Amino acid sequence: MDLHERHKDGSAVENRHPWELSRTKKVLEVFGKYLDKRHGEGGEKYINIGAGDLYFDHRLLKRYAKDHVYAVDLEYDKSIPDEPKVSKYHYLEEVPDGMDYGIMMDSLEYMPDDAAYVRALSQKIKKGGYLFFTLPAIPSIFSDHDRTVKNLRRYDVRGFQKLIAAVPGVKMVECSYFYTSLFLVRWLQVHLRLPIDRKQKVTSYWKSSEGSVLTRCIVWFLNMDFSVNRMLNRIGIRMPGLSLLAVCRKVDAG
Repeated sequence: MDLHERHKDGSAVENRHPWELSRTKKVLEVFGKYLDKRHGEGGEKYINIGAGDLYFDHRLLKRYAKDHVYAVDLEYDKSIPDEPKVSKYHYLEEVPDGMDYGIMMDSLEYMPDDAAYVRALSQKIKKGGYLFFTLPAIPSIFSDHDRTVKNLRRYDVRGFQKLIAAVPGVKMVECSYFYTSLFLVRWLQVHLRLPIDRKQKVTSYWKSSEGSVLTRCIVWFLNMDFSVNRMLNRIGIRMPGLSLLAVCRKVDAG
């Protein structure tokens, strides 16, 4: 969760949004396909840009218990407590070199010079290490919602591939969309000029608990959407999606 989405007293929202629950589960499965091969010895160091309240990291560290996250977020303050496996920073430049892998989940779109930021991030990663990204997708559905959350851009596959090709020492491994159903909803909202964020408020508030029937049904549907998208992509059918997932690898010293 983005730290902007906390309550005014600094506390987190009580219930996670189904989108965040599904994205965490399915994206971690994809990352695991690459990371499982590297964790024979364990104890790897990784950097997460825009780590927020560390929800994703807690689940990743549950899977790779010996790893250590170097979490970067401009909003870090005393309301986010220190933890044994977490080092918190406000800026990428503060993080030491020699990371084993890096993560940017829906944070690159905030960077004024995204190519320069990817280049700087890659310089923190060891040769052979992975860079994982999730990004808001399809520029044609850029909307008032993006302006409210201060997104500077949305990405398509071709554009992001071109960006990575311009970063020395980094190679694209895979790049595909996910959440086609949510893309269709947003496309209709944009093209029919329907309201998206009536209150123009940055929040992921969700009224139902994680264990509720409503939340579980929506998470199941989104998980299926994600899985079908990846299956179709493997056979050469690329469906549009609300989000983009990309995996890159550091192939030389850059």
